[in-house]
Amino acid sequence: MTSRMMNATALAAVLTIGANAAAGAAINLDGGRQLFVDDALIASTNGIVRVWNSPVKAVSPVLRPTSEKGGRVAGCTAATNGGLWWDPKLGKYRLWYETDWAGNLRYAESRDGLAWELPDLGRVKGTNRVFSDAEEQRNKSLDSWSVWPDYAAADPYACWNMLISAPGLITSDTMFSSTDGRSFQKIGIAGYSGDRTTLHYDSMLGKWVFSLRDFHKPLGRARRFHAQTTFRPEAVPYAFPYVGKPQPEGTKEPEIWHELDELGYGPRESLYNFDAVPYESLMLGVMEVLHNTPKDNWDAECAGLPKQTSLRFAFSRDGRKYVAAPESALKPSGWGSGKWDTGYLSAIGGICTVDDETLRFYYTGFRGDATLSRTKVGPQPMFKQGMYYNGSIGYATLRRDGFAGLVADGDGEVVTQPVVFTGGHLFVNAECLMGDVTAEILDEDGEVLSEFSSAACRGLRFCDTTKRELTFAGSLASLAGKTVRIRFKLHCATLYSFWVSPSTRGESRGYVAAGSPSYKGLRDL
Repeated sequence: MTSRMMNATALAAVLTIGANAAAGAAINLDGGRQLFVDDALIASTNGIVRVWNSPVKAVSPVLRPTSEKGGRVAGCTAATNGGLWWDPKLGKYRLWYETDWAGNLRYAESRDGLAWELPDLGRVKGTNRVFSDAEEQRNKSLDSWSVWPDYAAADPYACWNMLISAPGLITSDTMFSSTDGRSFQKIGIAGYSGDRTTLHYDSMLGKWVFSLRDFHKPLGRARRFHAQTTFRPEAVPYAFPYVGKPQPEGTKEPEIWHELDELGYGPRESLYNFDAVPYESLMLGVMEVLHNTPKDNWDAECAGLPKQTSLRFAFSRDGRKYVAAPESALKPSGWGSGKWDTGYLSAIGGICTVDDETLRFYYTGFRGDATLSRTKVGPQPMFKQGMYYNGSIGYATLRRDGFAGLVADGDGEVVTQPVVFTGGHLFVNAECLMGDVTAEILDEDGEVLSEFSSAACRGLRFCDTTKRELTFAGSLASLAGKTVRIRFKLHCATLYSFWVSPSTRGESRGYVAAGSPSYKGLRDL
C-alpha cells in the first residue's frame, strides 16, 4: 500500500461549492462512521500526522472484451460511469457496462463480484444486451451512462434510474427507469450537455445531481452541476453555453460548483469527470483527472493508445463543499507499461462495495492498440480508434475507512470538536499491533468525566481491527444528547475512524456506498 504523509492540520485542496455548516454547532455522530479525511472533526492534536493511503490494484481485470461467437476480439468491455451495485433482494452484484465503444449497453450478475454471469435479456437473442439495435439507434447510442437504485423509494431495488449521455457536443441527456434493472423505459429528457455527463444521488442534499461536461479556458475540461429532488424530467431542462454552440430554447443554465484553480492541479491537468456516492457520514467523490498532452485526444489517436486519466478521492460533509485528497488514488500504468490499465481510468457508478471490511473499487482501464493508430491506418470513426480498444473492468482494494489515518509513532492524542450522539457504544477502526488506543470523554468545559477517563477505559492493545468497541466504567448511553468531546490517546497506533452505535453489534447507521452482502440495504442498520 502506498501512502503520503501530511501534518494533521494541513488540509488538501478545497472545492468550495456551497456554504459551510453553522460555526460552533456540535457535530452529530448519528450519521455513520466519522473519518479523518479533513479537520472538520478535530479540535486539537499532539504527536499526530495524517497519512493518506491508496487502494491496491488487482493484477488482472475481472471482465475483458469478449465476442458473441467466442475467440479473440479487440474492442472493449467498459463502464464510463455505468453502475455496479449489490442487490440484497437478488443476492447478487449487478453491473451495467458496454461492449464496443459508444454503444451496446449490457448487463451482468455475480455472487462474489469476481466471476460474472451474462444472462440473456431477450432484447437481442442470445445476448445480455439491455437495448435492441433499434432502441440504441433511437437513443443515439451512448457515450456515458449512470444506473442507480432510487434512494428515496420505499424499495430502492425495485426502482432503478438510468441517465444516458450521447456522444458529441450539446447532446440530449435521456432518462430511463426500470422495476427490475433489466428492462428500461424512457421517461424523458433531463437536459442538454456535452458528452461524458453522469449522475449521482447526494444524500446530504437529498437530490439527484447531474454532473455535466463543461469547458473552461485555458485548461479545457471542467464540470457544471444541476440538482433536482425527483428523478423526473423537469418543465425547464438544464443546458449550458458551450463555446461556439447554440443552446436549445427554453433551457436553464446549471451552477458552476467547482472552480479548477481551487483543485491544486498541475499545469496540464483538468477535471474530466466527477462522481460521488453516500459513504458512512460523508459523500465520497471521485475526480477523474485528465493529464493533458499538448493536443490531448489527437495525440492518443495518433499513437493508438489511451488518454491518461487518474482517479482522485474527494469528500464532502454537506454535499456542496468537497475536500480533495492530496494526490490521485489510482493512476494509469502509462504508455509502454503493457498493463491492462495503461490509461483512460474511469470510476464506475456506486464507486465501491464493502466486502469483508474491505472497500473494493471497480474501475475501467484501457490498454489501446497501436496497430490501429492514426499514423498507421489513417482517420477512423471514434469506435474504431486504437485509443478505445482493449478496455477492461478491474478493481483495487483498500482497508475499510482507510483513505486517511491519524498516526502516532510514539504517544499522541486527538481531541474532537464538540459532538452529540444518541447511541451508547463507542467503536473505532484502528491498528495498534505494536501499541494501544484508549479514549476519554470531556465535558463542555474540557474537563474529563471521571467514569469516562482513559484509566476507566478498556481500550485496544496489540491488534488490528476495523470494528471494535471501547468500553468505560460508566454507561455511555447516559451522555446521549449531551454536548461532549472525545479525546483519543494513541501509542504507536493509527486511528482511521470512530462512531457511536446504538448496540454492541456496532452498526454505524451510515451509508455503505454500492452495498455489500453483509447489509440488507444501502445503510449499516
